[in-house]
Amino acid sequence: MIDLGWTGIAHRQPWPSEQRIELALDCRSATSCTVGGGVAGAIFGAPIPLSAGGVPACVVSRLRAPLAGSVEPEAGCGELRLALTSTVYTGREVAEPCPRCVGDGTANDGRKDGRCDAGPSAGEACDANAASALFGATSNDCLPPPASIVGTLAIDLAPLTTDGVRLAAERPCGFHRPGLADHCACTGQRQPNDCASGTCGADEHCEAPVEGVCSDAPFRGCTLGSGTTECAPAGGTCEPRVRPCFGDLIAATGACDRVHPTYVAIFCAPATQAPAINATAGLPGPARLRLELEALPPPVAVK
Repeated sequence: MIDLGWTGIAHRQPWPSEQRIELALDCRSATSCTVGGGVAGAIFGAPIPLSAGGVPACVVSRLRAPLAGSVEPEAGCGELRLALTSTVYTGREVAEPCPRCVGDGTANDGRKDGRCDAGPSAGEACDANAASALFGATSNDCLPPPASIVGTLAIDLAPLTTDGVRLAAERPCGFHRPGLADHCACTGQRQPNDCASGTCGADEHCEAPVEGVCSDAPFRGCTLGSGTTECAPAGGTCEPRVRPCFGDLIAATGACDRVHPTYVAIFCAPATQAPAINATAGLPGPARLRLELEALPPPVAVK
């Protein structure tokens, strides 16, 4: 899950499953392994579909440098350092932020049993590399069109860790509302949050605004009281959502586990070249990432 930007509109966005992250481990130490692997320019993970406030985006990340960090396999703890270049594309439709790999039964099996449904590779064979319950399967075989690029952003997850991370709002904001706090987490951030009162509650929710979202398609806004009219045919019913927010201290805590560790990171996301994305999410602004991973055994060599 990712909480992106200061407005709260793009918070609570699900992160796709089935992604593979391969680490090269040097385990000469008795308790920990040094992490390596990856080369600059290599695609990292799979295309990430994001959609909030009626604005879709697709994010494709590449390594700026090899992976670094350390892990403790027996304890299931780790701290990774990732230097990424994340290319942001405008999505073609609010429910289809990234081109999809349709018809591939098993992700990451090396078999291209699906077909890209859009983008420069539309109609070509693909192997799914990630799966989203909201937006379908994405693949590195099905990248968005270069003409839709609206930003190439340097993103540092340093650390991405099973421990805890914190970011305090200690910088002056770009826009000051008289009588309200003037402290933001990131350089260039316009304001701390988009709460009507200017104050984020202890539970990271505003008292207001309360807005309508479709229950089965939370990336779609709707008018409260409209029932299923605005959310049909596949969006469920219109339900109230209190706007999420970040307070003066943004925190996250991971979890060690030998099989299912949880890694967290907090970083400042730069602005894109798309005013609609910046205004909706609140960029530049803080972002919090929570990844629930599954440790897989190394592949068996076939002789």
